[in-house]
Amino acid sequence: MGRKQVYLTFDDGPTPQVTDFVLNQLNQHQVKATFFCVGKNIASEPQIFANILNEKHHIGNHTQNHLNGWKTSCSSYIADILKCTDTMNLQGYLPENKPLFRPPYGKITREQIKALKDQYRIVMWSILAYDWMPHKSQYYCLNTILSHLKNGAIIALHDSHKAAPNITKTLPLMLPAIKDKGYDFALL
Repeated sequence: MGRKQVYLTFDDGPTPQVTDFVLNQLNQHQVKATFFCVGKNIASEPQIFANILNEKHHIGNHTQNHLNGWKTSCSSYIADILKCTDTMNLQGYLPENKPLFRPPYGKITREQIKALKDQYRIVMWSILAYDWMPHKSQYYCLNTILSHLKNGAIIALHDSHKAAPNITKTLPLMLPAIKDKGYDFALL
């Protein structure tokens, strides 16, 4: 029987210092992840985006401007997603398969899903660590992840300034702990 697998994902980058820290940790632990990037951050941090690509991590679309689908018309939402795709392509990203998309805040309408599902693979999560919330400690984040692990779990973390206080303390503990529990990290 094969080993159990989990999928590690990061939302909201690329972000100076934070994404660099995440990439360094992933490299140290020989782990690959999927980064759901915001287009305006790609445009302002092209070298960090290039580093993600060069290190063979997977990329997903997280809209150009981190839009909440519940508060955005379908046409505006789709246009923002397409703009993010253009931004990624301008930086040399050309997906081999159907591109990945994760809605910011996990908020997307049925109409938006219907408009996207043929062009994009919509990816949510099964474990949300709440790493961006300042009143949550790194121990809360770590315990949330480890206590909900199961084969095929998709872990959502953030490479943003808001998440930096927790991610910088949680990630170095989490990566070996997940491996110690018999899991391999797989790419979406």
